[in-house]
Amino acid sequence: MIVHVAFPLPIIKTFSYAVPDNWKPFVKRFLSVRVPFKHKTLTGFIVDMEEGDGANLKEIIEIIDIFPLIHDRLVRLSEWASCYYITPIGLVLKYALPSSLQIEQYLTVRTNEGSVAILNNVPLKKAFHAFGKDTIFRYYSEGLIEFYDLFTGKTFAPFTSDHEPEEKPEHILYVGDIKNRLAYYTACISTHLESGKNVLMLLPDYHTTGRYFYQALSEQFQNRVLWYGASMKGKARMETYFRARSEGGLVILGNKSCPFLPIYNNALIIVERQEEDEYRNEKGFKFNAGLLAIQRAEIEHIPIVLGSAAPSVEYFKYVEDGAFNLIETGWLKNRTCFEITIGKNIISYEALPEELVNTIRAALEKKVHVAIYTPRKDYSSYIQCLECKKLFLCPLCDGIMSYQKHEDLLICNSCNKGYKYEERCPYCGSKLIHFSHIGTEYLEEKLRHIFTDVQIMKISGETPKQDIKTLKNVSNSAPTIIIGTQILSKLYNLQVNTLILLGWEELRRIGGFRAEEKMFQVLINLLDALNPEELYIVMERKKRVNPSYFLDFKTFYKEELKKRSTAEFPPYTRLFLIEVEKKSEEAGAMVVNKIKDMIEQEGLTGYMTGPLIKKKKKYRWSIILKGNAALFHKSLSLIYNLPGVRIEADPLYI
Repeated sequence: MIVHVAFPLPIIKTFSYAVPDNWKPFVKRFLSVRVPFKHKTLTGFIVDMEEGDGANLKEIIEIIDIFPLIHDRLVRLSEWASCYYITPIGLVLKYALPSSLQIEQYLTVRTNEGSVAILNNVPLKKAFHAFGKDTIFRYYSEGLIEFYDLFTGKTFAPFTSDHEPEEKPEHILYVGDIKNRLAYYTACISTHLESGKNVLMLLPDYHTTGRYFYQALSEQFQNRVLWYGASMKGKARMETYFRARSEGGLVILGNKSCPFLPIYNNALIIVERQEEDEYRNEKGFKFNAGLLAIQRAEIEHIPIVLGSAAPSVEYFKYVEDGAFNLIETGWLKNRTCFEITIGKNIISYEALPEELVNTIRAALEKKVHVAIYTPRKDYSSYIQCLECKKLFLCPLCDGIMSYQKHEDLLICNSCNKGYKYEERCPYCGSKLIHFSHIGTEYLEEKLRHIFTDVQIMKISGETPKQDIKTLKNVSNSAPTIIIGTQILSKLYNLQVNTLILLGWEELRRIGGFRAEEKMFQVLINLLDALNPEELYIVMERKKRVNPSYFLDFKTFYKEELKKRSTAEFPPYTRLFLIEVEKKSEEAGAMVVNKIKDMIEQEGLTGYMTGPLIKKKKKYRWSIILKGNAALFHKSLSLIYNLPGVRIEADPLYI
């Protein structure tokens, strides 16, 4: 017998191995196996098998799993994801069958057969060591023994589900504020839990949005709420795995780890704030967990709810196409904002706009909390010499430098190289340095000088967890100024009276074709999380945008979809980013020319943009293919195997 093994590596092809006689009875597709590869041992997945002696092939060393740990529907999801994202099936299975699933550590042998009574209640790992893995596998296949897990005490066997697929499961896009979304989710969950079914709920993260929902749902459903994710310790994570696999009446919360989780009697999937970037996996297999959840609901024929205050344009198009029903609460109606326009620069040297300071002062006089959003966390993201007018650029790659004052470092935004800051121009030696495109560090410093007796807190995505916990108590404290980045939009326990957006309009410049969608989502999610009574947007006059456009839900989506359709951008077509990175320009050019030849041979040159070359640490070329995914599948699969090439489907920003 011959098996074809896929490795969790960026390699499209599979590798063939012979199966020794002692393992032949147990071979099945999608089992994990340990095999020799070159001069080392690797773990891979059996994706196919055939009859034959495999005389010239290396033999597998051992089978790791006693039976496949994913069932047919999750196999279909894995195969769909491999095709949709042009990713080797081995990399997909790395997430469907992660190495962190140390199943045998939590299983015990159970038997009533006298001939193997010595194995009764013996930990499986110990049984493997004492009798040999193939012997234990044979006993199991002959029905002499079975296994049970330490958490539920139930039999651990190939996955089965009693769930009857619905003929026409309902797909909902629910648009509302956090209070209404939570109430809607709770009502949906209650219905399924009462009948002993399970619910899978995806959340953007664990420490902010995730913790909020975990606590809120735990108050309602007590110990029936479980979390599954990489942030958990191994034993706690495995308890959720086993309970989700064999028990009913549970709510399983998680993030990118959950789309492939086997769930007994799975009856509903909820995806909260599906527009968040945290659903995007950035290593190896670059998938979107929200999109995988939608496909899983399709395969399992179960309902799915996408809930958000500001859903992505792609998901809103599902409503236009009739694939989802829209429930919209109209919570944005009558929402107003105050504009503060600044004549020239948003800041002048060593000073904040007087209009901004007066707005903050007026709010503090009311004894209320003030939150200030800015898109940047650094002291300054744009540093210029006032004498020679030159920008501070990275000496390694010419990238624009940011200044982090707490570490007194200049950081390159392109290659992340850090340099000690010297308060003088590297080109002319002048000490007249101008900071602009300011961030939370700058605001914190300047506001501390102005409001010396007011509590001021700074928060960003890198803020320690303890600071986030401290913010929960702000509502009961003296008036406080909270300065933060987008993380402010995830702090549902933080109540402020006045919300100020500073530099929000700059997202239009840095967001690519999704720029206005990003502006919309940041604004609306801030309003959703903080629920301020007063909203102020501070903008430079020459960069001013109309806030009322972004506060009109239906008009925004209608216009955004119209623009995307005209420009042939997602969701009306797909994008594939091909990147080539080499140390020398000559080596990279050779690979780029091969890619261009492959695309030309398929008659697809008209769908290609680029190549665009950049020099950072190395030479990097970017090529974009825009069109139907099926059109590119053959070409992209061949391109994937070229050295130094990365392919990303549906990149967030171009």
